[in-house]
Amino acid sequence: MSQTQTPLDSGFGAASTAMEAIAGIDPTGKTALVTGGSSGMGLEITCALVSAGAKVVVPARNLEKARAALIAIEHVELVPLDLMDPASIKSLADSFPASHRSLDILINNAGTMLNPLTRDSRGYESQLSTNHPGHFELAVRLWPALGEG
Repeated sequence: MSQTQTPLDSGFGAASTAMEAIAGIDPTGKTALVTGGSSGMGLEITCALVSAGAKVVVPARNLEKARAALIAIEHVELVPLDLMDPASIKSLADSFPASHRSLDILINNAGTMLNPLTRDSRGYESQLSTNHPGHFELAVRLWPALGEG
């Protein structure tokens, strides 16, 4: 038996903006974490959330590059994170309970592709490691902080 998938009509398309996506949602006073939040689509998400009243945590592998991209945006906190490094993921996830704040929104947006062959400490190829197990581990480790909100 074969079934074909039917696209869900979200009302959004290729020309939709981040502001359109959050219309009707009030993130005032909420804390969001946006991986990849200092470039591309992630930067647009960061800007939209900040302009709507959220405090946004942007983890970055290269803090100087991220700081330069976010310099004009208030209410953004930069923190170190390398999604290929389990110790880095654990460190970030452990920092939320230690700071006595909840995490209200998690947007796993960071991604990489067409990297030269590189492997993480577990032996995973870098693109796979960053885009999939890294985000999965981050979400699982942050789950307790997400549940507090």
